[in-house]
Parts: sequence; C-alpha cells; structure tokens
Amino acid sequence: MDLEQFKNEYAAARSELEAGELTDAGAVRTQLRELADRLTSDRHRQIAYGLIDQLQAPPPATGESPEMTEALHILDSTDFESGPTERRLTALADARRRIWAIADRAGPDSGTIRGLTRGLESTETRLTEGTLWDNRPPAGTRRSSTA
Repeated sequence: MDLEQFKNEYAAARSELEAGELTDAGAVRTQLRELADRLTSDRHRQIAYGLIDQLQAPPPATGESPEMTEALHILDSTDFESGPTERRLTALADARRRIWAIADRAGPDSGTIRGLTRGLESTETRLTEGTLWDNRPPAGTRRSSTA
C-alpha cells in the first residue's frame, strides 16, 4: 500500500464518520492503523499515524455552513505531501483558489473560510523559500555581522 491509497481510505472513513454512516471512531482508527502498518516508508507511516490520531467522531451538529464543509473537504482530500515540488505548489495554489471562490459565495463565515488557507500559504513559503534553519552556515563558520 502506498500513502496515496491510504489517504483515499482515510478520507472515505472520515467522510463516513462525519456523515454519521459510521459511529465507532475507535474501530475506524483500528482499521486505519492496520492499513498504515502496511505502508513501506517510515515517513509515510508517521504521516498516516498522525492523521489517524486526529480522527474522531464528529461532535453534534454545530450548524457548520455547507461552504465551510466544502472548504474543509478540499483541505482533507487534496494531497499536498507527495510528488515533486512543482506538483505540490500547483496543488496548494489550486486548493487556495477553490477555497477563496467558496468564501466569495459564503455568508458570515467567509472570513473564517479564507483563514483556512493560511496553512497552505505557509507550506508554499516553506517549499519555495525553505526555512530559517535551512540557511544555517556550515559547522565551524561564523556569520558575518556586516552586510
């Protein structure tokens, strides 16, 4: 099993939990752990276990808008983790564009829906610019204090 197949199974299980078609989140987590154990990459297993740990039975209906549900589904069902950097950047940009389009037609929660894209922007920045710790000088050298 590869990570993409696992994510598809995870997304389906999460959707069924959210729709009330499945009610035992513990049993769903157990089944997903069995699938995650079959992943060949340690990193992929770590990602899968992290997703499983976040899975829980949905709280009673809170009156979440259909637009918010749609935007969250985009975040949950899009693969931002695998593939070459260009493919990941394209997926991030597409998800952000789709979520903003949903926010444009949303009611009072449009600002909250737009806020869902902040994490996407952070991931995009990390992919294009790296992180602060990526730019450390080699061991034994000092950064110049003059520019």
